[in-house]
Amino acid sequence: MSKMKKILAVLVAALALTAGLSLVACSSSESPEDAIRADLAAQFDPIKNHDQAVMDELTASVESAGLDEYGISNSDYVASLLDGFDYAVDSVTVAEDGNTATAAVTVTCKTFTDATARAEELSAEFGESDEILDMTADELNAKIGEIMMQAIDETEPKATTCEFGYTLVDGTWTIDANAESEIYNAFFA
Repeated sequence: MSKMKKILAVLVAALALTAGLSLVACSSSESPEDAIRADLAAQFDPIKNHDQAVMDELTASVESAGLDEYGISNSDYVASLLDGFDYAVDSVTVAEDGNTATAAVTVTCKTFTDATARAEELSAEFGESDEILDMTADELNAKIGEIMMQAIDETEPKATTCEFGYTLVDGTWTIDANAESEIYNAFFA
């Protein structure tokens, strides 16, 4: 299922970019904790709420993955993967120097690790059947798409704690560059 892993990786990269988690700044006119919580909400709420603009952007990002070859709608794929996505800001801790902070956030999402494992189980079950012997290439591709979607649909969201660093630069709280890797960690937990 290396094709599935590639498709999932494309979506995670797009998700991290769509979430705006690369060096987004938030004003320090409010308390650091409130400013950072507001920034995280601004980035994660559109994903959690399946904001149409975000869903459209993510759907467009997977168009090059070739899902249509397997009979999979890009929008259905994205919607299934993000079904159950949630987050909670557990804490925001500002360092004693007042110039850095860490936000502990529990991200709940379907993981590619679990979806891939389920797809491998379903593929093994299918491979053991005689059904595969009488399939055309198009029918086989459609079956692969069906297995991929079933695996994602059946994957339960899992909670992962992520830590997002922030730095105060010229009076503005800016998320650190580690944000994208933290999102990757959640989706690949």
